[in-house]
Amino acid sequence: MRPKSILLILFLCGTMALQAIDYVMLSPLDTTLLPTIPSKDCGGEIVRKVLSRDAIWHNTQKKLRRHHFSDQSIYKMMVQLYRNTHQHYISLPVVYWSQSPQGDSLLVSGRVYLPKNRMLKGIVIANHYTMTSDIEVPSNMVSIESIYAMKGYAVVMPDYVGYGASRDKLHPYLHWRSAAQTAVDLLNCMPELLAYYGYSYTQDVVVTGYSQGGAVALGVARMIEENNTQGINDWSVRKLYAGAGPYDPAGTYLYSLERNEMGIPAAIPLIVMGLSDAYDLGFTLEEFFLDPLLSNYEDWIVSKKYTVGQINQLMGSTIMSELMTTEALNIDSPQADMLYEVLLWNSNVGYDLQTPAYFLHSVEDEVVPLLNSINLQEQMPHKEGKTFDFDYYGSHVEASIPFIKYVYQDL
Repeated sequence: MRPKSILLILFLCGTMALQAIDYVMLSPLDTTLLPTIPSKDCGGEIVRKVLSRDAIWHNTQKKLRRHHFSDQSIYKMMVQLYRNTHQHYISLPVVYWSQSPQGDSLLVSGRVYLPKNRMLKGIVIANHYTMTSDIEVPSNMVSIESIYAMKGYAVVMPDYVGYGASRDKLHPYLHWRSAAQTAVDLLNCMPELLAYYGYSYTQDVVVTGYSQGGAVALGVARMIEENNTQGINDWSVRKLYAGAGPYDPAGTYLYSLERNEMGIPAAIPLIVMGLSDAYDLGFTLEEFFLDPLLSNYEDWIVSKKYTVGQINQLMGSTIMSELMTTEALNIDSPQADMLYEVLLWNSNVGYDLQTPAYFLHSVEDEVVPLLNSINLQEQMPHKEGKTFDFDYYGSHVEASIPFIKYVYQDL
C-alpha cells in the first residue's frame, strides 16, 4: 500500500539520518530530527545585497566566458556560491512518489531549499537544465537556484525521472509531462513538510527554468492550470519565468535536419532513446546511430557518469550525418516520421497559457534555436501579461546568467 507520507528527508545538518526506506515507510515523519531554524537570518543580508547588484552578475559571466564556460569553471563558481550562501538556508535532499511516463508509481528525488525566516514569500518550483551526469542533479549537488531561498522563498527542485533515486531508469528527455509531474508531485509534498517546520505559506507559486528547464517550467505551469480546471489541486501560478527552452521540439528537429547540425549533440541519443522508452516505440540503436555513438551508447549515456560537455567531446561532431543513419535523417522514413510525431506530442507551442510570464532567449543561441521562442510567441493565443525578451545575451550558456539574475531581482 502506498504510504500517506511520501516525503523522504535526508539531512545535511549534522544529525543522524535514517535510511531511505525508513523514511518512505514512516508516517508521519519523526519531527525530532528536524533542525532548529531561527526566525531571522541577519548574516544573509550582506549576501542578498551583493546578489542584488548587476556588477556581481556581470563579473561572474565575464569570468566564466574567459574559461569558455568549462565544467571546471562552472564547478568552481558553484563551490564559491555554496561557501557564501549555504549557512543562510536549510538544504534537504528528498525522495518522494511520482509517476513514470507510462503512469506507474515511481520513487523519484530532488531537493528542497528553505529560507531561515518562516514567513515565506512563496514557493519557487525551479526546473534544471539538461544534465547527463547523475552527480550534477539537484539531490546530489547544490544548484544556483538555491539563491532564491535567500530572498525568502522555499525552492523545490526535482531531479526528473532517470536521475537520483530513479537513476536506473532511462531519462525520458523532452517528455515534458513526466518531468512536470515530478515537479508538481514534489510541490504537493510541501504542505506537510512546511507544516512540520512551522512555515506560513500561500497556495500561489512561482515556476522557473532555463534550457530544458524552461520547457519543463512551461509544462509545469500548464499542468497546474489543467489540474485547477479539473479540481485536482488548489495551487496557482503567480508567474512563470522561462529561458531558452525547447518549447517546439518538432520544429527544432526539422531545423536541425535542414542545417545538418545539432547545437548539442548529446541531445540526439537522449531524445531518440528517451522518447522511444517513454512511448515503447522499440527504436534500436542501429536504426538511428553511427559509430562511435553506436558502440559507446551504454557507456556515454546509460552510465550517467559524463556531463553534457564531456559527451559532446566524446561524440566529436555536431554534424548530424556523421552521427545518425541515413534513415534517421530522412523525414519520410518510418523511424524519422515516428520520432517527429512524438516530438509534436511534446510541444507546448500554441497552449493558451493563463499565467503571467517572462520568456528570455538570446538571439545568438547556438544550442536551442530562437525559433522555439518565436513560435511560442506567435502561436500563443493570449499574450496579455507575457513578456518576450529576445536580445544579444551571448551563447546559450552565457544567457543563463542574465536570465537567473532577472529572476532573482524580480522575485
